[in-house]
Amino acid sequence: MDEVTDFAYKYLLIPEISVITEIPKELFKEDDHPVKLAFLKGRYLRKAEFNGSLIALSKQLSSPAMAIEHKVAESTFLNDSKNL
Repeated sequence: MDEVTDFAYKYLLIPEISVITEIPKELFKEDDHPVKLAFLKGRYLRKAEFNGSLIALSKQLSSPAMAIEHKVAESTFLNDSKNL
């Protein structure tokens, strides 16, 4: 599963990961299946790293980063308010 996580982290698409790992695409769609969870873990780890980099740039007063961070924060807040 580490391989799936790594490829998902690197933005490979499910069909690409499926071919490389020889894991059927259907397993990526099954809720709570280890393959799907490994895939999501990779995507979420990358998102967390990206957000960390964005915050670091924003703290350095990068205007573009600050604008993007504001949009990300606003979107996250709206999403959280719907799901909590």
